[in-house]
Amino acid sequence: MKKTLIVCSVFLLFAVTTSAQTPTYKELSATAYNLLKGQDYIGAHKAFHTMDSLYGISDFEALYYYYALSHDFVPDREAEKTLMFRLARNKCCDMRYLDDWTKRQQADTLDYWNDIVAIVAPRGYQDTVYQNRLLAMNRANNAAQQMRNGSNNQDSVRNAIRMVDSANLSELKQLIVERGFPTYSKVGYYCVKYASAIVLNQPLEFFQWYLKQAKAAADSSDYDPEWLGYLIERDRLESIYDTVFYSRIEALFQADQEARHLLKSDMDQASAWRIIHEVDSANLIALEQLIAERGFPTLSKLGYKCCDHAALIAQHSPPDYLHWFLEQALVAADSGDFIRSWIAYMTDRDLDHQNKPQLYGTQGLTRDGLTGMYLIKDIEHLNERRRNMDLETIEDYLPHMDMPDFYFHPSLVDYRQYSLNLHIEGDTLRVSGFYLIPYETYTGQPIKVDTAYSLPLADYRTSDGAIVLRREGNWYPHRNGELLTAQVHIKADDYYILGGTEWLPSFDIHLVLLPKDKYACKVIDSPIRPFHFYRLASDTTQYPDAYYREFVDSYNFYCTFFGDSLSSKPMNIVEIGDPQFIICQSLREMIVFGHYFYDVYTMIPDFSWIPHEVAHQWWGNGIFFEYRDYALSESLNEYIKLQFLKSRGRGYEEQIAYYKTMMECAEKKLPIADIHSVESQDESIAIYHAAPYRLSLMKATSVNATLQQLYRTHKHAVVSRDTFLKECKTLQDWLKSK
Repeated sequence: MKKTLIVCSVFLLFAVTTSAQTPTYKELSATAYNLLKGQDYIGAHKAFHTMDSLYGISDFEALYYYYALSHDFVPDREAEKTLMFRLARNKCCDMRYLDDWTKRQQADTLDYWNDIVAIVAPRGYQDTVYQNRLLAMNRANNAAQQMRNGSNNQDSVRNAIRMVDSANLSELKQLIVERGFPTYSKVGYYCVKYASAIVLNQPLEFFQWYLKQAKAAADSSDYDPEWLGYLIERDRLESIYDTVFYSRIEALFQADQEARHLLKSDMDQASAWRIIHEVDSANLIALEQLIAERGFPTLSKLGYKCCDHAALIAQHSPPDYLHWFLEQALVAADSGDFIRSWIAYMTDRDLDHQNKPQLYGTQGLTRDGLTGMYLIKDIEHLNERRRNMDLETIEDYLPHMDMPDFYFHPSLVDYRQYSLNLHIEGDTLRVSGFYLIPYETYTGQPIKVDTAYSLPLADYRTSDGAIVLRREGNWYPHRNGELLTAQVHIKADDYYILGGTEWLPSFDIHLVLLPKDKYACKVIDSPIRPFHFYRLASDTTQYPDAYYREFVDSYNFYCTFFGDSLSSKPMNIVEIGDPQFIICQSLREMIVFGHYFYDVYTMIPDFSWIPHEVAHQWWGNGIFFEYRDYALSESLNEYIKLQFLKSRGRGYEEQIAYYKTMMECAEKKLPIADIHSVESQDESIAIYHAAPYRLSLMKATSVNATLQQLYRTHKHAVVSRDTFLKECKTLQDWLKSK
């Protein structure tokens, strides 16, 4: 009723004779907007119509509402088209809105679009190409702004925001070079606003250049004063901060991000990571110097972006420096002067470096194709701690980690926590079971996670019927690559079942099933443990006794060399009869090879592959080397094999001469320290020939004692190259020599 009285009073006022006072444009405008606010749209349309009849509406906003209300409440296509053209002639009009309005009328956009472009083009503004590209940039910037506003502080979100900002910066620079600076007369009001919003998130140097151009345009009323004000405010805030620190930390941040973008390029991962490590090292030196010169970065001193960039670089630094940086940040955070989410990230990574469970669940581990969480302390109160650090809940965080569910990475779970049941049904392997997440360490009870899937055995069966399950076949929990495996229970009465019950963290083959109707088992007793030799029953090749003794004698020697006999259970030696099977691997309690390797033995019986693979039972299976470090695993294993050849009194000198000849034939003399994988013939020679030859020239008793002590100290543990260099200082020259 009240609205009706207002409307009536307004229009009674309009109907007064000329002797009465006519409302001013300002008064009519106020009335129209009040009616809009009160949602009296018919009354508002009449008020705007009166304004236009008496004075002619010229400002963009009022003209826009008059058009919109005409379309919604007083349909008249010709009148709307006229209004649309008037909007087009308005200097602040944006082509995107004109396009939307034509679609409202269910008309062909180009029917009106071409007419409007014809109207505005002679006046030199409304660069439609410029507008379209700015609109695309604005959509990306809006998405990034939503992520900023959502307090999503995880690395993946921050990286996504940075990628948007970086792409928009490149595009805007290119646009300005090609089509000039964005002003009212060039792109219209809304695109000036979009460009301004994009610039607010750009580096200081470009921002200050842009602000200078915007001020010049504003002097001739060709730039929006409101958005110019936002730019000036950022400039004022920047002037409060240390601009030298800002510009230098921005350069370090850009280097950090550009290096990590290589991981998504065509470059191989190993090369990309080498570049990343080089950049991280250089950034650390620069950050240390910057803080020494200008002080620790805090919010009050440097602002959010400087603190964010400095924390990111510290997060990618070595453990000692990260720990120091975190201690300084904690002091600042006590007074609210550092970003709380970064405190959480750095705390978790610092705890990880100390092999302690994390507190906030920010750190995941990606290994062997699977991403899972590092262990977390007090899991029941995790989300409460996250909220206190301005982090989203762990449930909202998981998608950014590419994790469908919450679980710890299986490689962090003791292999005894797994239990799998395998059952063969024709050509299908059924897998079911569970693994336990060791929450009992922190909260009382373990969490049981069920798993079930099937695998086609055709992918794993050789031509002679043997089933060789490989780790890369993704057949155990989470169906990913090389993880610690499970306690396996398999029902396959018609097969010899070998493997599947031991901790095998670094090799490809895990479980071998041999059909009893095709494979025979030869048992050879030994004082230390029995040996079971499996081969095709149809293979009539006569194996010499020396062949079997090579396994037994070398095994007995290594028991003495390392002071450890490993086990009293049968040692399994498996020859796969399939001619395409040319793999040779020494797994815990089992050596698997193709028939090709027997031919190699008969050709070079005195320094064959057999003692090398047997030595791996200790050096490579009894003690493990991080990241398959071939220089430590393979080359030292070759040296240990030399000790066996030397002890039996034959094959040693011939082997040394062979190593030397191969070294001399190599085109490159590679230092062993540079080899982390065997990717070329030269690298293979450096590992298998140069390394044991160099070691053999050293004092054998010293080398042997060093290797034996390392084995005793780290038996059944993973050894890194850093640990090796620290505990085997006498062998460092061997690694680094050419």
